[in-house]
Amino acid sequence: MSMEMAEEDRSPVWAGKSVLIVDDYSSIRKTMRELVQGLGLVSHEAENGLQALEALRTAAADLIISDLVMPEMDGFELTEAVKTSPRWRSIPVVILSTHADARYIFKALRLGADDYLTKPAGREMLITVLNRIFDHDWE
Repeated sequence: MSMEMAEEDRSPVWAGKSVLIVDDYSSIRKTMRELVQGLGLVSHEAENGLQALEALRTAAADLIISDLVMPEMDGFELTEAVKTSPRWRSIPVVILSTHADARYIFKALRLGADDYLTKPAGREMLITVLNRIFDHDWE
């Protein structure tokens, strides 16, 4: 088998990774679940930041995709809790929000978010983010 063919047959670098989807709307969680599972990722879900932290205590995640505006604990607070925790700070956090205002984006990034997407996030944009986050062998 040629090297070129082997490259084409290779699974994405994120295949089999686990994603925690955090959003208070079940329809958004369902859409994201279908999207990430269609890309070969395993998904888990939480309705808010507190549920997300509880989920992290019981099962590791390779990536968190979180909304910002949620009851109990919002996405800003969740990002800060994850990124200040020695146990979880290496988990990439991607914010997925309807808020496209620079103030929201800068605040999320300042708190440690690894990326920021606006809803609705399409398949191609998610693939770009997954490649950036998981493929550390950039050319």
